[in-house]
Amino acid sequence: MDITNLQRRLPELTHLLPSQQEWMERLLLQLAFNDNKHIYIVGADGSGKSTLAMNIAELFSEQHNIALLNSTVEESQVHAQLMQQWFNLPADPNSALVEQVLAAYQQQPLLVIIDDAERYSAELLQQISLLPCLQFCFSADTQDNAALTLTINRISSADAQQLLSHEELNSIELAERLANANGNMHLLLLPVRQSYNERVVADNTTALVNKTPLYIAIAAVLLVILLYIFWPKAEKPVQEIRYPVARDFEAKPVPVVTETPPAVNTEAELSKNEQQPLGLDVSEPVQTELAEATKSNTSSIAEAKPVADAKLDAGASVKPEVAPVQAVDTPVVENTSAEPVYAYDEALLLKMPKNQLAVQLAVLSSAAALQRFKKTYPQLTTLSYQRNWQGKMQLVILLAPFADAASAKAQLKQLPEALRATGPFVKVLQSVQTEIKARQYSAQD
Repeated sequence: MDITNLQRRLPELTHLLPSQQEWMERLLLQLAFNDNKHIYIVGADGSGKSTLAMNIAELFSEQHNIALLNSTVEESQVHAQLMQQWFNLPADPNSALVEQVLAAYQQQPLLVIIDDAERYSAELLQQISLLPCLQFCFSADTQDNAALTLTINRISSADAQQLLSHEELNSIELAERLANANGNMHLLLLPVRQSYNERVVADNTTALVNKTPLYIAIAAVLLVILLYIFWPKAEKPVQEIRYPVARDFEAKPVPVVTETPPAVNTEAELSKNEQQPLGLDVSEPVQTELAEATKSNTSSIAEAKPVADAKLDAGASVKPEVAPVQAVDTPVVENTSAEPVYAYDEALLLKMPKNQLAVQLAVLSSAAALQRFKKTYPQLTTLSYQRNWQGKMQLVILLAPFADAASAKAQLKQLPEALRATGPFVKVLQSVQTEIKARQYSAQD
């Protein structure tokens, strides 16, 4: 589609917000390099769908015969509205809509804008899709069979500053209003202070009414606990305690076993003992004798202990037995991963330093659109790669690499005027490589 006239008229829409201006430029870029006639535009409640629909109607009014289906048009009135707005003719209930449109069709291209498209049935939307016209469907829900889907930008701080300029808010108050709105322009424009106070009073009143039975139950439980604690209790009679008669027991001596540390006679022996591992301080014969002595009575323990002490005093050295280490052949794992095959310039972009920069020129949806772009701008040496965006494949066109931001911005100024109007921008090559790898991983899964 030739968008030269549309680009010329776009700056005349001065009432657009900054994010809406950027979105309109993105829309024109898609129309310039894609042949999609059915464009689905998705946005949440309060994101500005109706505002964008009216601006599209104003922008295309010179080149197209426009019909607008807003929230006031019921499904039963759609045929009559289209025939009335396009051709100023009544609708024929006994004839199909597409036949009536083809019979009355003239030279000027037709355009239909459907606001809140989710209100209409799938059968009616299918009938409209068969008409020879360009279609813009605004909806809060996505549609799988749409040829091209665009998402409305989330309102930014610059949008909020422009919308609330009459209130003279500081930066903190502006940020609070934007956070409370959560992307909804209707909530952003509400008087937050008044609505907040009213909401707090209503919430407190409701919470008090709902929690009254709970407070009563808690008070009853506390009362029962206090009565249980402070209620006077009957005194129990004191029972006589009888103590058993003490008997004289003959005290028997308890054998005391003392351990004598092994004597270290020389510094060489001390260094040798220090090199032994923990847990191997007693030789194997001594451990055997101690184990046998433990199984006997107290007298045998007393006899076995001097034997152990004598052997320890003799300076018996203990050498830990270390199991021989067997050599294990580690199998060599061969790298069977193959280098991925890319359809475009992904391999070249992955080899570039990730801290360098690139200039993103356009995002296309097909190889045919890429060829038209290169034919339109043959003087540009571009690189392209594939990425996944919201479940669909896209082709991104770049100029790269640039060593710094100054050289990248200088290249932006040298682009053709029509291409600069579409909003090219500078991005880091690391983000480009991340998108390429992300698509590679998704393809492997």
